[in-house]
Amino acid sequence: MTLFLALRNLFRNKRRTMLTLTAITTGIMALVLFDGFVRYTLWGLQESTIRNGLGHLQLATAEEYFTTGNFDPFSYLFTDPEEITKKLKVLPEVREVIPQVTFSATLAGAEKSGIVMVQAVPAELSHSLLSFRNIIDGRDFTAADRYRVILARGVAEKIGARVGDTLTMMAVTRNGGLNAADLEVIGIASLGLRELDNIQVYLDLPTAMDFLDITSVPLLIAVLEKTEYTGEVQRAITQRFKPQLDQALVVKAWEELADYYRQVQEFYRSLLRIVRFIIMLVVIFTIVNTMTMAVLERTREIGTLRAIGTQKTGIIGLFLAEGFWIGFFGGVSGILMGLAGASFINTVLGGIYIPPPPGMAEGYQAFFEPAFATVWQNLLLATAVSVLASIYPALKGVKMKIAEALRYL
Repeated sequence: MTLFLALRNLFRNKRRTMLTLTAITTGIMALVLFDGFVRYTLWGLQESTIRNGLGHLQLATAEEYFTTGNFDPFSYLFTDPEEITKKLKVLPEVREVIPQVTFSATLAGAEKSGIVMVQAVPAELSHSLLSFRNIIDGRDFTAADRYRVILARGVAEKIGARVGDTLTMMAVTRNGGLNAADLEVIGIASLGLRELDNIQVYLDLPTAMDFLDITSVPLLIAVLEKTEYTGEVQRAITQRFKPQLDQALVVKAWEELADYYRQVQEFYRSLLRIVRFIIMLVVIFTIVNTMTMAVLERTREIGTLRAIGTQKTGIIGLFLAEGFWIGFFGGVSGILMGLAGASFINTVLGGIYIPPPPGMAEGYQAFFEPAFATVWQNLLLATAVSVLASIYPALKGVKMKIAEALRYL
């Protein structure tokens, strides 16, 4: 009965109710759209990070490899990488297990040189690990390529290299000596992330192993069918396979290694909390103002209800129920407007172009993908905040003495 009476009371001043609902609707719609934007942006950054060479899981022989392995890969070579590869490929969630060598080197052109990070994987498996690598000039590796190199765009610009040029690479080999080799540039790639574009170079794995004089690799990368399988496969490797191996094994998930992704994720989460807080403040002040006006207009009504025996809790409950309905209807309409707006932007406008953010080399087309869970969280938030904001006006209304309330004009 209280909820029904509260619903009827909302229509006693339709203009004020509509203004309040509009404020809540606008706020919740903004939250839904912003949450969808953040969700899509983080998903895009996640996938580009994974598919630009990081993979879903990385397996090494020691924890120290992940801090010093790029500068000393020879101390962490697997004794039998094929054994681990066979065991991992039994898991249906694992698409590929890719051996990799990463090392630092000096790359010299005709006039300029620079320090680069070399990533070497088998040419026939590179499409699985490097699917976000965009060859903007030249071509990708073939299985027959030897002593050919693909440069990230930033590296090519720094040393003034073009497709067809011959560059000299120098690096320390396993025995401690310095080796040098001439490499033909067959491609230039854009990686999307500025930190990778300015340092990354790609070789085929046989060339890298021959150049470094090694017969094994220090790193195995597991590419999964879906990113959601990462935790499950990591636990399976650690609990089932690791005890069966005769060699040490350390397994790292992509998120543990993606420092830039974690920083961006924390930034957007903090920003979302701030936006949500500001919008809820606006909703609170709007509800307090609306309910205070309602209390003032209905002071004599409150006095009459008190005079015929209605308890204070009943009157407070009535105003809280009105706050509930305002928050609920505002939340529902805001969610519907937000979902409709997201659908319009995604399908009709084809997304919104976002210029390159800090750390990114290229802009991207952003879409809005609100999550089901957060949509319901926004509805609960709008309803709860509206009810809480109604407490003060309701308490203020019942504090007045009955005689004063009945005489109130």
